[in-house]
Amino acid sequence: MTAGCYVHIPFCVRKCAYCDFNSFAGYTGESVARYVRALETEIRQTGPGGPAVDTIFFGGGTPTAIPAVDEARLLHAVLESLPVTAGAEITTEANPGTADTSNLAVLREAGFNRISLGVQSFDAGLLKTLDRIHSADEAKHAVRAARDAGFDNVSIDLMFALPRQTMSQWNATLDQSFALETDHISLYSLIVEEGTGFHTLYQKGRLPLPDDDVAAEMYQTAIDRAADAGFEQYEISNFARPGRRCRHNIHYWRNDPYYGFGCGAVAYRDGQRRMNVKSPARYADAALSNGNLAESVETLRADEAMAETMMLGLRLTEEGVDSARFASRFGCDPRDRYAGEIARFQGLGLLEPAGDNLRLTQKGVFLASEVMMAFV
Repeated sequence: MTAGCYVHIPFCVRKCAYCDFNSFAGYTGESVARYVRALETEIRQTGPGGPAVDTIFFGGGTPTAIPAVDEARLLHAVLESLPVTAGAEITTEANPGTADTSNLAVLREAGFNRISLGVQSFDAGLLKTLDRIHSADEAKHAVRAARDAGFDNVSIDLMFALPRQTMSQWNATLDQSFALETDHISLYSLIVEEGTGFHTLYQKGRLPLPDDDVAAEMYQTAIDRAADAGFEQYEISNFARPGRRCRHNIHYWRNDPYYGFGCGAVAYRDGQRRMNVKSPARYADAALSNGNLAESVETLRADEAMAETMMLGLRLTEEGVDSARFASRFGCDPRDRYAGEIARFQGLGLLEPAGDNLRLTQKGVFLASEVMMAFV
């Protein structure tokens, strides 16, 4: 079984009001350089004997908020320290406001072959509401710049069910997205997370959100229009042109092993989940002094790993949970292990067999959380 590798760059030009990721604005100069040194140190101290890596993903934060030469340097450290397979998918996230052709060309030359741009919307007012640093025109330019730099695998992220967002605005964003002819689109419904600026506004009654019916209509509209535009929905939130599915994220949804480097990064290997300390400064202190990087370590019981494999696998709308792969890993068939739950949701029209696999029905996709949590 091959593994993924995640590298965390926590820095952003500005922290967005909806974001609850481990990301920070205001770090510059030596503090960023010190973090890069620490991250390279952690990567290069990886012990031998781990699984082969066929996907590498630089996420954040905003990886392109650091100098392109530093991001290239970190990728070289991964390529030199881990058993990376030929033809590996190597992705960097990027904010359209920090993406230009010259920097992207450095990344492409270094070996990145896929880029994921956090566009979120093409509506000027909604971009302002989200605290994004780019304009709609800059987002379009970033897609063109990525193509000019040699990226032939370009993805964009979009958000819906935003404050005061209308169906007309959502359709206009979809129009402009499909016109860019990207290879992959991720569509996320806004979730108001605790600790964010949006959560503060929500508690004060100052965050007018579309109701659930409108949000569901936006989602269905996106599904229908993506199919018309030639995209396959292979996961609840992800749509790809044929051959352009995100292989890295499929590792997560199959509950495969993965390496994790950087502050707050999570690694999952041999049934053990380990998360690094979240503070960039504390992380750098520990990495550069050969200290303990772990903030938490959890060894999963077999029943916990099985439950997570079911929950994550059901996100894959076409593949679902592969019964043969599950049985090979855990020594039992999921259709026997979870016979009661499966029968209940099949009776409700939310689950269906797909050969020997088990997946959500189209109706089940809209109630995915309810179905998946029943297995945990």
